[in-house]
Amino acid sequence: MNAEEFWPQDQTGYRNFCNLDLKEFDFSNCDLQGANFWRANLTGTDFRGALLAKADLRDAVLTEANLSKANLSNANLRGANLADAQISETTFQAAIYDGATQFPADVGPWQSQGYCIGPLVNLSNAQLSDARLEGADLSGATLSNAQLQSSSLFGASLRQAQFIGADLQQANLSEANLSDANLKDANLSDADLSYARLHKANLMGADLTGARLQATNLKQALYDEITQFPEDFDPQAAGMLWIGPGACLWHADLSGASLAGADLSGAVLMGANLAGADLWGANLAKADLNGSNLSQATLWGANLQETDLRNATLSRISLQGIDLSNAILDSTDVDQLALG
Repeated sequence: MNAEEFWPQDQTGYRNFCNLDLKEFDFSNCDLQGANFWRANLTGTDFRGALLAKADLRDAVLTEANLSKANLSNANLRGANLADAQISETTFQAAIYDGATQFPADVGPWQSQGYCIGPLVNLSNAQLSDARLEGADLSGATLSNAQLQSSSLFGASLRQAQFIGADLQQANLSEANLSDANLKDANLSDADLSYARLHKANLMGADLTGARLQATNLKQALYDEITQFPEDFDPQAAGMLWIGPGACLWHADLSGASLAGADLSGAVLMGANLAGADLWGANLAKADLNGSNLSQATLWGANLQETDLRNATLSRISLQGIDLSNAILDSTDVDQLALG
């Protein structure tokens, strides 16, 4: 069958071949940009010279397919099987793949010039606008300054991911897990965060104007004077924590929080849990940290001048690069610092 005889479209005008059996079909030199081949059987299919940029090939079977000189830039290859496919002069620039994607035996995924989707991967500055990443596991991944406009991250696992300065404008993050994620200075304007979990996420400097926050879990998420919210949204009512000079964070749970460079001068942090927190370069001058837990916190370059550290837990802290001028310490604190 020739491609001109079989050309289904969905209501958006894109080619829709989802779940179809297209074994040995002839798509050579066809314009299939943005086409949907999700779970399609493309065994032995001829894609020579075809334009498949931004095509959805998730879980598609492409065994023995001929992809020579085809353009798969920005295509979605998550879970796709390309075993024994012919990929001579095939373009994979910025294509998406994951641990389930199978490439030909003589081609490693690192040769594809694509983006690997998985936990702890480094996708800094990645161009992923309009990407289909529903349910993806990117926990602990680095996506700082990534372009994710209008991307779909519905139900994705993004726990502890780094989105510093990322552009997530109009992204679909509904039901995603962003607990402990660092979204400092991220653009989340008009994003859908309905039913998403942002527990203890860092939203300092983030732009959430126009964002949908229906049933969003924002408890203990961090914000500052620069953070922008939708009209009539009350961050305190949502259980968020304000970070800034003189902030009242008495007994707050800030364990593992990303507070690098934060200005907490004069803040009340009495009894707060800051275990494992990143306070690199933070200003804690004259802050009340009496009885707080700072074990294993990162304090390189922090300003602790005149800070009240009495009864604080300071185990496993390096003194290097910390300004403790006139800090208030008791003998137990001094012993802990000496051992740390």
